[in-house]
Amino acid sequence: FLRSKAGDGLRISSVIKGNAYGHGISNYLPIAEDCGIDHFSVFSAYEAEGAHKFRTKSSTDIMIMGMIRNDEIRWAIEHGIEFYLFEKDRLESAIEAAKEIGRKACIHLQIETGMNRTGFEKEQWKEVFERVKSQKEHLDLRGICTHYAGAESVANYYRVQNQDQLFKEAVELAKTIFPKLPSLHAASSAAFLTYPGMHYDMVRFGGGPF
Repeated sequence: FLRSKAGDGLRISSVIKGNAYGHGISNYLPIAEDCGIDHFSVFSAYEAEGAHKFRTKSSTDIMIMGMIRNDEIRWAIEHGIEFYLFEKDRLESAIEAAKEIGRKACIHLQIETGMNRTGFEKEQWKEVFERVKSQKEHLDLRGICTHYAGAESVANYYRVQNQDQLFKEAVELAKTIFPKLPSLHAASSAAFLTYPGMHYDMVRFGGGPF
């Protein structure tokens, strides 16, 4: 059903935080892999360890969307786990850990567009993008992302539109700095179903409003 709604070329990241919303990562993840899902999103490094343990295909990617402590960054890099970066000090920690290990950190840069929770603010974008580009030997930029707040409610229609416009500004700036854009993603379950024009390259689908 999700694939039919997504169409060709759109990657689906299956969000399995909260132990796959209570269904159990160990049960759900292999089933989703059999259905063609090759990307999973979790909240923490602890959840990422569980997802990594129960995946059945080495090509399956796992991404940490929440906070990752400095002592967890090394584990993530060693196991090829993708993770969000939304603070400059955590960006520097990822660079240092990647240098020490001798393996690139797989990162997604989270952009603050109106969720007002985590993400790089507009005045930080240029500095952060240039810093990431300068450290391409140690950083594998897998994505640039944001999160549309309250997309399930029509009351937030204009806020989501404004968020998308701000995200587009970040993307346009990124185009002037990076020779090739990474994957762009912003839509959660509600935005996936409600705003098809905001799917970009990947959508993060979790507790869908069926």
